[in-house]
Amino acid sequence: MPETVSLDIVKEGSKVIVQEIQGGGWVRRLYQMGILPGAYLEVILNKGRGPVVIKVGDVEVSVGRGIARRILVKVDST
Repeated sequence: MPETVSLDIVKEGSKVIVQEIQGGGWVRRLYQMGILPGAYLEVILNKGRGPVVIKVGDVEVSVGRGIARRILVKVDST
């Protein structure tokens, strides 16, 4: 897997670090939910279609696939 990938292609169970969020009016809302560069996330559900469910801290959040494509992450190998 390349070093930086979009969140929509990360496998379930993977832990990732947000590297970049590519613009849009919803970026502020993502920041409010704790999804910002440097944040650690865990992919809970990603079936290849429909929303991507991620865990931010102790909270599970559902992100639409279009938005997930714009969240660039690095898979945490630790």
